[in-house]
Amino acid sequence: MNGEKGLVLPLVLVALAIGTLVITPFIGHASSTLIGSRIYGQAISEQYSCDAGAEWALWRLKENPVLTTNTSYNATSLEPIPSEINGSSFPTTELRFVEDAGATETVIPEWQDGKRWQTYTVDTTDRGTITVVVETDAPAVDITLEGVVYELEGGSPYVAEFEIDSADSYSIQVITYEYDKKGKKKAASFPGIITITYPIASYDIRAQKGDCTITVRATASYLATRVISWQIE
Repeated sequence: MNGEKGLVLPLVLVALAIGTLVITPFIGHASSTLIGSRIYGQAISEQYSCDAGAEWALWRLKENPVLTTNTSYNATSLEPIPSEINGSSFPTTELRFVEDAGATETVIPEWQDGKRWQTYTVDTTDRGTITVVVETDAPAVDITLEGVVYELEGGSPYVAEFEIDSADSYSIQVITYEYDKKGKKKAASFPGIITITYPIASYDIRAQKGDCTITVRATASYLATRVISWQIE
């Protein structure tokens, strides 16, 4: 029995060595995973927060598509901004008007038939060009806007373009003609289709929280607010 003393010690040392080799990297991995999880969770929280800021600005544009004409990022036009979201501070959210972006919207209002001037109204949210296209069998058509008159003849489609200097409500008037036996125009009723394309405003939205920045390009009219692009940095 005396000859067996100390035989357990090598086994214990081997077990300790194996345990050290296994446990040390495991603890390191667990620690780095915990840190990574915390960083990932913070990044996701910041992204969600920025998403909320961008959606807030889109909602404000839906309420008022002519919210600002300021071409520099600012938060004033979005006020009052919520103080917090999901228990944390609301992201820094700013808006700017994009000048001369060239965005348009097209509508096809119900054709108004008759032997007199018919009025079609559009509400623009930017300056630019209003284009009116009339498809009809009438041999002649007049289209007017703000005192500018297009006297068109020769066959469908009849196209008129009007330059406008600001966002506003505009009334377009259309009348169809036929020719009498003497070749003179006289108002006459014809079926047809009218298509109106008009300028709408473009905006950039920027929401920032921590290391996250979201930039959104959107267009806004009295009919709809549409997202053109959504970028995360």
